[in-house]
Amino acid sequence: MNETVRASGTIWGVFGHRLALDGAEGRVLVDLGPTGIEGLDLKIGDPVSVSGQRKPSEIKVTGLTLADGTERVLKWPDRPPRDGLKPGEAVDPAPAVANVKAAGYVAEGPPRRKPKHFEITAFKDGKRHELHVGLDGAIRKIKAAA
Repeated sequence: MNETVRASGTIWGVFGHRLALDGAEGRVLVDLGPTGIEGLDLKIGDPVSVSGQRKPSEIKVTGLTLADGTERVLKWPDRPPRDGLKPGEAVDPAPAVANVKAAGYVAEGPPRRKPKHFEITAFKDGKRHELHVGLDGAIRKIKAAA
């Protein structure tokens, strides 16, 4: 779904840094990014052409051509991973297991790695629980397990 696409049309709506275009292929929402609209005076009725990455609900614009032929390259900020890790980077589960134990739980089996947390099934006060423990070791969620 991340193919590069082009779209041309007339602006029929301006929503912050997003534009709604009406073109030959119908209506499409385009996102100019947090700084992409700066210095532009785009209005409803202006014709524009864009290129960028197709997402499910919009085009993330990397190139914008105005009616007068002016071309603008738009840069998107690099997003750091939410957990501070690189994709696929190994994470030591020991801090997660230690925090679960410190909270009074007895783990049942090894932690299960998920993209953003570990899932640990554990017992406390005779009841079985499922704990979601962040990759930093902090317990984020506790729910009763069947």
